[in-house]
Amino acid sequence: MLSTDKIKDLLSHGENKQVEFKKCTDKVSASVYETVCSFLNAEGGYIFLGVDDDGTILGINPKCVTDMTKSIINTLNNPEQFLPPMPITPEQTEIDGKIILYLNVPESEQVHRYKNRFYDRWGDADNDVSKHTYLVKNMFMRKEKESSENEVFPDVTLADMDEESFKIMRSHISIHNSNHPWLSMTNEEFLKSLFWGKQRGTNREGYKLAAILLFGKEQTILNCCPWHRTDAIYRSISYERFLHPLPTDPDIRYNDRDMICVNLIQSYIRLLNFVQRNMPDKFRLADNGIDRLDLRVMIFREVISNTLLHREYISSYTNKFLIFRDRVITENWTKPFQTGDIDINDWRTRTKNPLITKVFREMKWAEELGSGQKNIRKYAPLYFENSEIEIHSGEEFVFSITYRDPKEFEFAENIPTSHRQVGTKSALSWQQVGTKLALSQKEIKTILEACLLENSLTQIIALFNFSDRTKFKRKYINPLIAEGLLAMTVPDKPNSRLQKYYTTEKGKSLLCQDESN
Repeated sequence: MLSTDKIKDLLSHGENKQVEFKKCTDKVSASVYETVCSFLNAEGGYIFLGVDDDGTILGINPKCVTDMTKSIINTLNNPEQFLPPMPITPEQTEIDGKIILYLNVPESEQVHRYKNRFYDRWGDADNDVSKHTYLVKNMFMRKEKESSENEVFPDVTLADMDEESFKIMRSHISIHNSNHPWLSMTNEEFLKSLFWGKQRGTNREGYKLAAILLFGKEQTILNCCPWHRTDAIYRSISYERFLHPLPTDPDIRYNDRDMICVNLIQSYIRLLNFVQRNMPDKFRLADNGIDRLDLRVMIFREVISNTLLHREYISSYTNKFLIFRDRVITENWTKPFQTGDIDINDWRTRTKNPLITKVFREMKWAEELGSGQKNIRKYAPLYFENSEIEIHSGEEFVFSITYRDPKEFEFAENIPTSHRQVGTKSALSWQQVGTKLALSQKEIKTILEACLLENSLTQIIALFNFSDRTKFKRKYINPLIAEGLLAMTVPDKPNSRLQKYYTTEKGKSLLCQDESN
């Protein structure tokens, strides 16, 4: 039972997602049951009867207390009105000489209906979501204890998997553990050891959704999980300027965009390349005083892993990775463990997709639980001294980190209004690129054409009369990567022996231009 001081404290803070006031001085209104239903379907909470909307205690007519209590108990136990029934007994207390009733409503493990209507709690309001199929579906997903990654697809075969993704996984694992058991397994042996299960209801065996999301071909993912995609967008304006543009600002939708619908291994690589293409690089020496660390990679590999690993994949909500001139924002749908605004120092996580997470950890693309945010806290101030991290957790999980003072730059004039415009009249010409990078058109073209298919540094150097690998990278490869014309297949390990390079969409657009440009 709540103490008087606790009740007064709750009343003083007003209504919110878990507190509701009802006047109800002489009878129980239908809205009480709607709130009970929405609390059960959401995160639970307290309902106070005999209290005005502003928290003022009105009190209940003493003659009506018994009948109101019976009415609540009977209604919540009547399957014709409340389904499934939920036995909750109101508590009675007296404050300042006035009687009130309150209900302590738990978060239920089931989805409830009142008079065959579904209610959900958004902020301080009860919402009838019965006519919105996807909102009702979201409520059922919240209550589902088993992760959606365990859903079994009996008709998916090994032929539906992407061979290259297995190679990428093994290459990353072998860097850290050449004796790892997965390295000696065939693709089929590996998949069956980790991702094989029985379909509920039919007992048919098959691969789990986790395997499809990690290694599936794009068409396979489209068939099994058509809503899986990450929309990566770069806008060369500050976030505040995006929200509140000036009348003189051009109508800019985006400067670079990558709609990523491939498997998670390929998604991770493309997102990291997207970050490197659109964010400033900054290096520092590692703790050993020898190795150079790309702070941009050290921070955002954790951010990328988080947005891919903690998503609920059966939701139709589009995963977003948004880069502005001063901050990065990620958005994804999830089953929340904590809710509301969260301090990163108090950010408690739990593994949402353990099978997917296991593979990422073995590849060293994800840290042990809790280590990722430690790395973000460690490196963010080194990348930008005044970095601010904001986290809001709910069904929609939003992570925001600033990486530059928006006052450091002025609004760019004549910037491309979309990624499609790179390579048109507003993009850099061959002459501009060559002048900027201090390279000849022939040199740039030779490398970009050679890397239309992935090529190693050794294969690229063979095209030039060059013997020093380090100088070659510094003179040719690094500038092309910095300009977004070239990208690495292993971006988080620049010096990996398995490293290869490929021409980006921006590089391909440049190749398509007339040489007269």
